[in-house]
Amino acid sequence: MNMKRLIYTTMVISIALTAFANDYVKDAEPAILEVHYDRTEYHDSTDHDKGHFKDPVMLRIGKDKSVFCGVKRLWQDSIMRCDPATFWAMDRARIMSEKGVTKQLPCGHYWSYIYKNIPEEKVTERCYFDMEQWQYSEDWEKPVWEIGDSTKVVLGYECVKATTNYRGRTWTAWFAPEIPVQEGPWKLCGLPGLILEAHDANSDYIFEATGLMQNPNAEVGIFTYDDKRGYSTVTRDKFFNNWWKYKHSNFAAKIQAAYGVGPAQTNEKRKPVMYDKEERNYPHDL
Repeated sequence: MNMKRLIYTTMVISIALTAFANDYVKDAEPAILEVHYDRTEYHDSTDHDKGHFKDPVMLRIGKDKSVFCGVKRLWQDSIMRCDPATFWAMDRARIMSEKGVTKQLPCGHYWSYIYKNIPEEKVTERCYFDMEQWQYSEDWEKPVWEIGDSTKVVLGYECVKATTNYRGRTWTAWFAPEIPVQEGPWKLCGLPGLILEAHDANSDYIFEATGLMQNPNAEVGIFTYDDKRGYSTVTRDKFFNNWWKYKHSNFAAKIQAAYGVGPAQTNEKRKPVMYDKEERNYPHDL
């Protein structure tokens, strides 16, 4: 790899995250590469004009493990551990912030932490929703890709197009053979080069690399900022079905309306909206 071509992130937030994470990581190994992306998530797959969220997210890669998470969420969780008063001030600001379908929250909109190969040959996901911390571990199922002939330049790297049908969506990815790590954003991985861009067939979810950092002063492992609050461990299907129920419950609707991302709700359950997770092969029971 020609490391001179790497784009080094200089955001102060990244430096702060590195400093915090070194003290609150378990099952850790040194990071060899850190990649920052913009993650775009549309509210309604049938009408993208209804708005979207856009968050900075981070992929931190070690020799055998990786972690993918929202930059703002990690930043806020680290503040909660070190300075709860500041955390709650930020949370109040979040609730009182200007409403709108594309508004930005101090903690971001992407709250999952995805750990690949932690434990070994497993993927672990942690997320906060429905007023509770949830987690599950599953066998590490990698996408099966079809590599094409098309190329494009991303961040100065010539990238090759690849497609896959993975967990209920068709994904297109652009990977850089010049960066020989089989990693990418979210659960996308397994190509002979780092994935720098990806989107599903409807572009409901889009990942676009914004910068890379070689050998950051950081570790790859499970962040422990929330461990004192505890996690409910469930199966993968239960995790996503609980999320689905939460997103379509009265309580979730009222919270979304308060945040300005949905209409005022009645006491009846909401009708399912045309919105789902990156992966869709789980029970959708209300």
